[in-house]
Amino acid sequence: MDDLELRVNGLSYAGWTELGVTRAMDAASSAFTVTLTERWEGRAGMAAQVEPWPILPGDACEVRLGGVPLVIGYVDIFRPSYGPETHTINIQGRDKTADLIDCSAVHSPDEWKNIDLLKFAQIIAKPFGIAVRADVPVGEPFQVIKLQQGETAFEAIERYARQRKLLAMPDGAGGLLLTRAGTQRASVALVQGENIKEASGSIDHSQRFNQYTVKAQTSWSEATDGEAEAHIEGAVTDSGVKRYRPLLVIAEADGTANAAKDRAAWEANTRIGKSATASITVQGWRQYPGGPLWLPNMLITVRSSWLRMEGEMMIRQVTFTRDDGGTQAKLDIVSPQAFAPEPPDSTAAKKAGKKDDDGKLWKEALGEEKKK
Repeated sequence: MDDLELRVNGLSYAGWTELGVTRAMDAASSAFTVTLTERWEGRAGMAAQVEPWPILPGDACEVRLGGVPLVIGYVDIFRPSYGPETHTINIQGRDKTADLIDCSAVHSPDEWKNIDLLKFAQIIAKPFGIAVRADVPVGEPFQVIKLQQGETAFEAIERYARQRKLLAMPDGAGGLLLTRAGTQRASVALVQGENIKEASGSIDHSQRFNQYTVKAQTSWSEATDGEAEAHIEGAVTDSGVKRYRPLLVIAEADGTANAAKDRAAWEANTRIGKSATASITVQGWRQYPGGPLWLPNMLITVRSSWLRMEGEMMIRQVTFTRDDGGTQAKLDIVSPQAFAPEPPDSTAAKKAGKKDDDGKLWKEALGEEKKK
């Protein structure tokens, strides 16, 4: 049976009674929590542990699930406790990239010109000892990149990643990966009555709008009169929202009109995709016995009449658990529209959204379900 191994300071710790490991495509760090509870006399013929474990917050650690490394980072929390009959040890930690989430972006100089996203991210992450790589083109260089006072290192990277419609997520090896959605596909489908243990869905339009407008500015140029640089604007619409519901977003970075429209498309798509979500629990951590683990950023076919899903979805987050309820994985899924590069009402997006296998629930969420 697959097990979780925690390595701290060169020592391996296993036999956990409760565990959880979470990875998400829209989070910069994976996280884990493991708990060991034993009676004082030990269990299964093993001597009880009475000596304190040499684990402290800040210790470098590695978490392996079924032999596959999922978290390479540091221990955040160590909680020992004991009573008359039992003692419990709980350990929690995150990827190295957690430092990018927690710590401020401090660099001198704090402004760069004609630099692309990958180079900028590498500069920001270097003091933390974190490698940054990209498995897709990162787009054109930015004319100007400038840090904002008080923002974290990850906020700075993500702010410009959004301008290029890219995701910044942990790479499983202690580094940060710049990528696009849907770069992998699951080997099997999720099918009601077969491998779906339990599931629930939700459609929520409270954070959707009918028009998204992004306003921006850019650096002054001798080739223009200054008016154009100060009034850059891009907009997209979501025809699935019938009421007048405008949203104005101020761009996080300087850019062109095309960049402003791209940013508006990203905002619209994210909100559309996340307006229809589902949580599906499956037995075990692997897609099939002996197969690969479930991972975020995977496209997957879902067939569930109860959830009214019949089509291609995307795994946004995976939580691996083991407790009294057994060994299982909870998959949080969204519509691929959540990270689509095209504006929701563009010709390309509409064409892609009319596949015969699109899920009914998701068509309703997008306002595309045909009226009978």
